[in-house]
Amino acid sequence: MTETIADRVRRYVLDGSDDDLRRLLKISEVSSDMARSAFQRVGLERGWRVVDCGCGPIGGMAVLADLVGPTGRVVGIDFNEAALHTARSVCASLGLENVELVCSALEEVDVDGLGGPFDLVYTRCFLMHQPDAPAVLARMSDLVRPGGWIVAQEPLRSPAPRSQPDLAPLRGGWELMYEAIERSGVAPNAVEGLPRAADGLGLQSLTSRVWSTVMAPELGFELHAATLVASRQRALEAGVATAAEVDSIVADLRDARTGSYDWVTTPFYLDLAMQRS
Repeated sequence: MTETIADRVRRYVLDGSDDDLRRLLKISEVSSDMARSAFQRVGLERGWRVVDCGCGPIGGMAVLADLVGPTGRVVGIDFNEAALHTARSVCASLGLENVELVCSALEEVDVDGLGGPFDLVYTRCFLMHQPDAPAVLARMSDLVRPGGWIVAQEPLRSPAPRSQPDLAPLRGGWELMYEAIERSGVAPNAVEGLPRAADGLGLQSLTSRVWSTVMAPELGFELHAATLVASRQRALEAGVATAAEVDSIVADLRDARTGSYDWVTTPFYLDLAMQRS
């Protein structure tokens, strides 16, 4: 993001009253360099038409809106109307005038009606929740013009986020969250299998790498704690932990914010760029 948009995001984070919104906005800010680097790698230009799948209240839309400029177009798609209601407020506050929001399940999107096909489709932390990630990836490909790109940035189960020195509850909380995701119907190693799935779909010029960002302990432990809080109900419903166990890990992470730690990492993301032939 440019400095101007980054400052707007930080201000919105501070002004927001919703804890999970602040978490998602902060993740967007922390992940912005990873997103920007991927977009530059595929040659994203001003004037491009792009889609953010599973955008939630912000996703990668701030970075995309900045890079495509006023002549470009960003379409954020999410099936959750409540998230999009928040997204409208966020985009208005950030002045993202080239963003359009659409409430729809991805498989129900009318590509022509949406003004597609598009130059690029982006998603982050979306495929990791899909029971059939290859099918969702195929649907994303349908949104892209020949020669266009799909950029997917999804957190790996292993390695877990790290801290220096090591904090066991950080790994434990990550494993708990991922186990809850898999018990809800997501195939094990769904993220790890994305390169093979892309190859099976005929997506060309596949580039992949693993990306992680180092954060200050106060920020890093709080983001991981807040993510576990957001996953708490899912973990309880999946039977992977009791409320007391989840709350204990959250407390340990928040206590570590002021402990003798040097740094904390984000999750380790599988960063994929795939071109439609």
